[in-house]
Amino acid sequence: MQRRILLIDGTGLIFRAYYSIQSGMTAPDGRPVNAVYGLTRMLMKAFRDVPSTAGAVVFDAGKKTFRNEMFPAYKAQRPSPPDDLCVQFDLCRETVEATQVPVLVEPGFEADDIIATLARQAQEAGHAVTILTSDRDILQLLSPYCELLMPAGRGEFNTQTLETFDEKYGFPIDRFVDFKAIMGDPSDNIPGVKGIGEKGAAKLVSTHGKLEKIYANIDLVKPDGVQKKLRGAKDEVFMFRDLVTLKSDVPVEYDFSGRTLPHFGGEEFQDLLGQFGFGGIRKDAAAAGDLMVDTL
Repeated sequence: MQRRILLIDGTGLIFRAYYSIQSGMTAPDGRPVNAVYGLTRMLMKAFRDVPSTAGAVVFDAGKKTFRNEMFPAYKAQRPSPPDDLCVQFDLCRETVEATQVPVLVEPGFEADDIIATLARQAQEAGHAVTILTSDRDILQLLSPYCELLMPAGRGEFNTQTLETFDEKYGFPIDRFVDFKAIMGDPSDNIPGVKGIGEKGAAKLVSTHGKLEKIYANIDLVKPDGVQKKLRGAKDEVFMFRDLVTLKSDVPVEYDFSGRTLPHFGGEEFQDLLGQFGFGGIRKDAAAAGDLMVDTL
């Protein structure tokens, strides 16, 4: 039986929800809940809209991962989250766990790496995958059997596929990590090749291929200024590619024999929504009920 697995980047969606919904939203007891509200809305919409037969929500375990060991400056420029967001992290995870959907976390790895691992395992088992994320790094996971949903505002999602990727970037998906390594990623404090931006990086990988081919034929790279910049960054750019490449061998397991979809009508989830003052969501959740029922 082929399944469609819905994988949700919980950590990324928490941040998106927090910054998308005006601060000042509080529960009756005064706790800030704007991130909890936004995450819950996106979680419910995804599971209702995507005809999935299994799912999981994945969270980061902490700030430090193997990437910090490789490159101590990785994400070092990021300020600490605002206090009213910090207090919502546990609330968000508690809310997701109350739906009874599988929740996965693995110390030393980012949520993206866990998603990459589950996506690989699912496809190798003959299943299709949909990933809900706000992180464009996950584009590298696109395949004929793996698509992305990205929040687009107003409660809608944009679907990303190999076809939409080709329309936007114009080079094969397996060169995406090379492209990212060259252009860098300021949000993760990855400098890339100094002086080569997004357009230049796209042209390089489109014309010359992956980093190995670029450097094997470095004399063919024009103009000479770009060639010089690449030569000067040779020792670093391969490490940058390792940093942006998602790991697909994280030691996590997904159990298809247990509950794999949420129960939005469950007592624990309903009680939490009531505590947060989410009256509208609570009614919608009760109507949605147990999503496992239709898969049995």
